[in-house]
Amino acid sequence: MQIIQFPNKILTTPSIKVTDYKKASEVADKLVNVIREIDKPFTFDLGMAAPQLGVSSRVLVLRMSYQNYTVMINPEIIEQKWTIITPSKCFSLKGIYLIKARLWMKVKYYDLNKKQHTQIVTGGKAITLQQEIDHINGKLLH
Repeated sequence: MQIIQFPNKILTTPSIKVTDYKKASEVADKLVNVIREIDKPFTFDLGMAAPQLGVSSRVLVLRMSYQNYTVMINPEIIEQKWTIITPSKCFSLKGIYLIKARLWMKVKYYDLNKKQHTQIVTGGKAITLQQEIDHINGKLLH
């Protein structure tokens, strides 16, 4: 599956809230398959959002460890703290960019079984998660 590149408009348009979990599961499977191809044992902080595969849906995948991913449906940031400026790379943009990112985040989301979760994410995972949530909100760089 091809990763959508800027300036494709889907990358700058807020995604549609998930109501059909069957479709969301199909999107999540595609996201996991793409990330799995990129994932290597010593790769850190991978994530991908549905708009990057051309789908306007509030679905994203975050790498928790090698070949272990969390699917988040309709994620919302509840709280963030500890802002830094850090270099970042995005699969939908060429080059490396400096972004303003948070090192601590509390997020609420649903899994594919419609179960709600609240999770605290820190460090590089928080930075990556913020980027993926930005993608589903139609933002490329924060």
